[in-house]
Formats: sequence, structure tokens, C-alpha cells
Amino acid sequence: MIVLACETSTLLGSVALLEDGRILAVEESMRQGSHSDVLHPFIQKVLDQAGKNLADVDLFATGIGPGSFTGIRISLNTVKTLAYCHLKPVFTMNSLESLAQAAQQVVAKANFTNEFNDLPIISMINAYKNMCYVSLFKQQNGLLSEVSAPEVVRVQNLDQFVQKKSLVCGDGFSTYERFFPQSLSEKLVRVAGVSDEPHALTLAQKAFVQPSQSTWIVSWNELLPLYLRASEAEENLKGIKYQPLN
Repeated sequence: MIVLACETSTLLGSVALLEDGRILAVEESMRQGSHSDVLHPFIQKVLDQAGKNLADVDLFATGIGPGSFTGIRISLNTVKTLAYCHLKPVFTMNSLESLAQAAQQVVAKANFTNEFNDLPIISMINAYKNMCYVSLFKQQNGLLSEVSAPEVVRVQNLDQFVQKKSLVCGDGFSTYERFFPQSLSEKLVRVAGVSDEPHALTLAQKAFVQPSQSTWIVSWNELLPLYLRASEAEENLKGIKYQPLN
């Protein structure tokens, strides 16, 4: 099975192509903006490197957010169009789970003690305006399961969200770490080699092992972005204001 995955919900835009679990090609770029001008060239480049065509792809994959509103739409709409044109299914994963999946893989490969292998994983993506998109996951017997659904949490309230010692991943941590109270910092564990950006390769690898009847796999017309925040105008109307950090 050939899987083509795209992820553009954060500052890292990436495309990955896998065949039967084997990595054929990967392209990525770290930049500000929506990645709209590089996504299609990246797709063509990975196909050319592997000697494949879009018609050869069995399953498309895309991140659905949360993250940049525009960035999410770039990948989602591109994959939706490709799936529609080639009559192929789509694998979807939210960016917080993608981060946690990648972190869990690093922990498993590093052969840490059970203390690290059994720790919960908190994904934390910068939502800007001193807020983070967060979700909590449980590690058990090498598998990952969601404990809390993605939500928006103000940086000032993260200490209440994090109940116990946890591995943390995502650029929300690196962006706001200096503002964390000691009580929060003491509960968050960082592991070397864990990425702070969701990546298309994680999507492609997860898509390959999912059964065809999985709820993660949908048709092109079922694709929806995961927006946890309203637009700035809507937030202003609702009285949701920026709160400075002390």
C-alpha cells in the first residue's frame, strides 16, 4: 500500500510518501506562512524521487489541526481534491495526537525505564494570544490512547490542566516555558529527540497500520478541519480578550 501524507497545520510543512511501511521520500520546510507555495512542489518532488504517480497512491493522509487556520486548510483542501480526483480514501489525525504519537515512538525506541514509558504525554501547540491547544494521552503497553480531547487553555491555567508528572511535546511548551510557575515546570518532562512540530511522516506511518474500517479513514467529502478557536473578530464579539502574562 502506498500512502501520501501532508501536514501544514504549524510552522513545519511536510509531505511523506510510504510504500508498505517503507519510507520512499520526505520533504519539509520550517517557515512562517501557510505553506501554500511549497505543498504542491513537495508532493511532486516525493513522487518523482520514488518514481510514482498520484494514481499509484492507495491512501491519502492529512493533518486536520488544531493549528494555523490557513495552514490547516492548505493541506486539508489539497488532500480532499486529490482524494476526490483519484477516488481514494483519506486518513486523518489531529496535530496534537500526531505529536504524541511521534513522542511515544521516541520513548519506545530509547528504551527508557518504566518511569518514562508509563508517563502521560501532553501535547501543547501555541494557539497565540497566550493560549495553547492541549490534549492528554496515556501510554500503556506501548500503545497510546487519548485521555482528554483537544481544547484551548490559557497559559495562566496550564498548571490546573497538568495534574501530574507528564512528558510534554509541542511548540506551546517552548514558546511559553519561561512564564510557567515552578509548580508547573516540575510536572513537565522533556525528552531529547521529541519533535515540537507535527510531521507528515507520523501521519503516513500511522495510516499504514490502521485497518480499512477504522474511523480514522474517511471519504473526501467527510473531511473537516479541527478549529478550536473562533476568528479574531468572533472572539472580540464574544468578549474573549487577550490576557497578558505577568
